[in-house]
Amino acid sequence: MWSKVPSQVVYQTNADWHTTYEALVNNSLVIADTTQKGLIQFWFRDSPTLFMLAPTGKLQVKWNNYDEKKILFKLVKNLLVAGDGEKLVVKPLRQQVWIEYPVPQSFKLYWCSDATEYVLKKTAIEQSKRCSEIGAKKISAEVKAEFFKVKNAVTELRREFRFFREPTFNEVALKSGCLNAQRLRNYLVLTYWKDDSEGAELTAKQAINLAAWLRFKQSSQLDPQLIALCKKAIDSATMDALVRARLILKTYPELVPTINSGKLEWPDETKNKWIQVFGSEPPAP
Repeated sequence: MWSKVPSQVVYQTNADWHTTYEALVNNSLVIADTTQKGLIQFWFRDSPTLFMLAPTGKLQVKWNNYDEKKILFKLVKNLLVAGDGEKLVVKPLRQQVWIEYPVPQSFKLYWCSDATEYVLKKTAIEQSKRCSEIGAKKISAEVKAEFFKVKNAVTELRREFRFFREPTFNEVALKSGCLNAQRLRNYLVLTYWKDDSEGAELTAKQAINLAAWLRFKQSSQLDPQLIALCKKAIDSATMDALVRARLILKTYPELVPTINSGKLEWPDETKNKWIQVFGSEPPAP
């Protein structure tokens, strides 16, 4: 009975983000993409189960049941690629289980390959307290609507800025209409927003240039000099710049610089957008 209970598990892995992403997109059995904040999301073509891999190596998945987990977990471990010379490690960190009420006297909770039995004996007072806690945590329709206004505002501003930088706290507040600072901070955590005002121009420049080298890499050209420059640019890039570069290349390819004799040349549209986003003249490529 309890093998059918859905559970969401977060694993810590030592999977390399770049190598794993390349392996996933080149696997015909898998559909893979990246989110705006650099998470790799992927699933098997014949299965709706979604996997999310963060740059930190954390892997998140909601298993529909234990039988599904036994089958897919082995396949997923074959898809993840550890760093050079490392053996892949996948360690469970935490688990959330969906149990229907009323709760029976006992049940089995499966933790990966292990099964642990818990005996649940709740008094009427404890059950009443638990129900009160659940009720207090329910989000009202009004709060939900406010959150989605903030989420949409962040998405629209990111696109308006062509992913050169994150919108500021105040820009999100004005566009969403959420002027309660504490609630806005809570909502922004759920959108993976972060304040990148310090060093934003440097990251943006690196991302724009990196997009050109990522496009060069996809072209499979064999120029040794350009290959060396491409590798140097990718290896020295920050994760933030890499995520933005992929988004720029995928969403706004017309903004990606061209490579002429090993030097980058920014399109006029890119220079004009830089001025709109940062209010200053663009730097030299």
